[in-house]
Amino acid sequence: MEDSDCSVSTCNLICQEDGIDFDADDGKEEDHQTIILLKEIDLSETEEYMEKLVFRESSFESRSHDLLSCSDTYSSVVAEDWFKRARSTSVQWILKMRDYFGFSSKTAYLAVAYFDRSTVRQIVDKGKLWSIRLLSVACLSLAAKMEEYMVPALPEYQIEGYEFDSKAIQRMELLVLTTLEWRMGSVTPFDYLSYFTYKFRYEYGANDLLHNAIRFIFLITEAFTVVDYRPSAIAAAAILAASSKRFTKELLESKMSDLPLCGSLEKEHVYACYSAMTMESHRKPNTTKRGASSDLSADHSSIDDAVDLVDSASFTGLSNKRKRLQLPSIR
Repeated sequence: MEDSDCSVSTCNLICQEDGIDFDADDGKEEDHQTIILLKEIDLSETEEYMEKLVFRESSFESRSHDLLSCSDTYSSVVAEDWFKRARSTSVQWILKMRDYFGFSSKTAYLAVAYFDRSTVRQIVDKGKLWSIRLLSVACLSLAAKMEEYMVPALPEYQIEGYEFDSKAIQRMELLVLTTLEWRMGSVTPFDYLSYFTYKFRYEYGANDLLHNAIRFIFLITEAFTVVDYRPSAIAAAAILAASSKRFTKELLESKMSDLPLCGSLEKEHVYACYSAMTMESHRKPNTTKRGASSDLSADHSSIDDAVDLVDSASFTGLSNKRKRLQLPSIR
């Protein structure tokens, strides 16, 4: 006997939590985020808490590196121009939707993290660019369910040139959840921002500093996959880059040496991330707020059976040790 409900449904994956729904004017959201970040420093961001966050991100990092070491396929794919363009377009679309729906920057970062962690484990075939678009939608929807107080209905997540129905998005959500083993509570750079602001003694003018730090975070996020740098390294580098002070490797290492977390953070990784941020900032100084380009609809191959994509060969496992994912159908 068939039940009228979904056998496995993602519609209930909304995090129930107490919170304040800010009715802010456009352009003010990041100010609210900044204030919240600064107030939390007295409540939870103790050294012990930071150490726990670093430990958590290390566990994610080690799992990703183990997967990458199984095969050279992933490295070869991400180095290809078509994948770089497709990923960049996906990140731009996620940022555009962040502004459109009023999502937090953490939600947008989580969506990109889910996207990158999914493609670490499952390779997207070159001719299936539409599946990357659908993956972007599913990752943003899941991130919103994890972080936002109010989430849009699935049909509201649309990309120009595509018509993904709710069932197709749900099936991709399930593919992402299964691929990531339901480990959706990723540590992000935003968990560290106020800590580094405080420790680097940048409290004066902190609102502007954090606003600029968020810009640097998304500069690096668009240019490199989030598995390239640890969230703590991204956060530390973003605060230093946002300070407008030029740091040599020696100066940065000296700045980092005063941190209690110094033993957990690798200074060379922070400096590498800092250098990449400043390079990207010089290369495209005013592009972090741009909307998604028309390339979103450029590769419109037939997607009439998009709902069946998880049963197709669009996603191929990284190594022969990993089974091809078979998800429960949604009725």
